Amino acid sequence: MKGLTVVWEYLLIVAGALSLALGIVMFLVPSQIPSGGPPGIAILINYALGVSPGVVLFLVNAPLVIAGYRFLGKTLFIRSLVVVLLTSVFTDALPFLVDLPDLGDNRLLNALYGGLMIGLGIGLMFKAGSSSGGWSILARLIADRFNISLGQCLFLMDAGVILLSAAVFQDFEAAMLGGVTVFVTGRMVDLIVSGSSDIKVVHISCWKADRLKPIIEQKMGISGSVVKATSMKSGGEKEILFLIVEKTQLVPIRKLVEQHDPDAYLVVMNAMEIYGTGSRA
Repeated sequence: MKGLTVVWEYLLIVAGALSLALGIVMFLVPSQIPSGGPPGIAILINYALGVSPGVVLFLVNAPLVIAGYRFLGKTLFIRSLVVVLLTSVFTDALPFLVDLPDLGDNRLLNALYGGLMIGLGIGLMFKAGSSSGGWSILARLIADRFNISLGQCLFLMDAGVILLSAAVFQDFEAAMLGGVTVFVTGRMVDLIVSGSSDIKVVHISCWKADRLKPIIEQKMGISGSVVKATSMKSGGEKEILFLIVEKTQLVPIRKLVEQHDPDAYLVVMNAMEIYGTGSRA
């Protein structure tokens, strides 16, 4: 059963990489519309220097994934490298392997559907317990260094790529359409993963907190708080683990809990705002 689960997750990764690549080569590159993150950088460099988008994606993402190994852990690190490789290969190979249709010159529609395809791809990768590349890793490094929220950091980085596109394309409309693409991408990712925030609050109600705590800390690098509780049904003493995590960590945490304490249950909520430097201590 575990082997089938792993196969299914890698199929999701392949589908996600394919969707992301199609969003770039079918909708955004032909219309000269940027996206956020490495796809946006790839589109800009392809236009300015003629370097293929797949090569740029690999050169941007691969070093960031390697640099973020300590954040990812072995499994997520390997899957992220697979994502980087597949996305880069699909982005450059698809125009040669498939006769891609001409989708017209309506740039707004291309921005919308490009964002949908990229968001679908990233969402599928998250569902498979992977990351979409190195952008979120770079954001996390910067956020930790300057003590700002991850969501704010990602927004500023994506905004920088979008604003840069106005200078590269010499077309402010392209930047505005790029903003539409980034917004649609984010909403699509939230729809696939469920939730509307990059940061989640996870409550794990369990009978075996002493077993779960060290596993979550060692394998995920996450610490939190333990709240004593009493079961309404049996009157027995329970514990609730209170964790603040990133969206990409939800699936790995759920699997750890299912594996080590199948009687536990999780409640996931959106964390709209987090204040204080000790919020994840």
